[in-house]
Order: sequence, then C-alpha cells, then structure tokens
Amino acid sequence: MNTTKKALNFFDEFHQGTVNRVAHIIGFAGLFCSIYKLDWKLFALFLVVVEGGHIYNHFAGIKHYDFRPHVTFWRVFIFIAIVGVFYLFSEYLLK
Repeated sequence: MNTTKKALNFFDEFHQGTVNRVAHIIGFAGLFCSIYKLDWKLFALFLVVVEGGHIYNHFAGIKHYDFRPHVTFWRVFIFIAIVGVFYLFSEYLLK
C-alpha cells in the first residue's frame, strides 16, 4: 500500500462517527468565518469544537486513542500558540 493510501485510511479511521464529522464541518466553517472577521475568540472556540469531535469519539467508544501525555501537551501547546499568533495578527498587525 502506498503512502497516500495509508494516510487517507488513517485520516478516515481517525474521523469516524457522525458527531465527529459534523463537529469538524461546523468547526472549520467557524474557523474560516473567524479568520474573515479577525475574531480571535471565535477562532479559539471553533478550534475547541474541532477537537471536541475527537474527544467525543474517544468517550463514545467509536475510536479509542492512547493517552500519551506528550501528545496532549503538544496539542495544548500548539493550540495556545496558534490562538496567540492569530490574536497578535488580528489585534495589532492587521487593523
């Protein structure tokens, strides 16, 4: 199996479940809207909605993820970094 097929299979497996897919659609639509409006609070909220789909899948038993503290740390760190950079752009650089 080539790398592209492996990546697509992993992506499809990682995003199983109707609630997860709906959360991603709503989340990404909200992210694009918040980028257009330069609203960093909405941006942070919709990032949480996107990640909420993965959390729902885990606790609903659709897809269990291994709890790895370093992965959780990096996801939180990257979330804070992305929101922080977007805040700086929206409040200081683009207005």
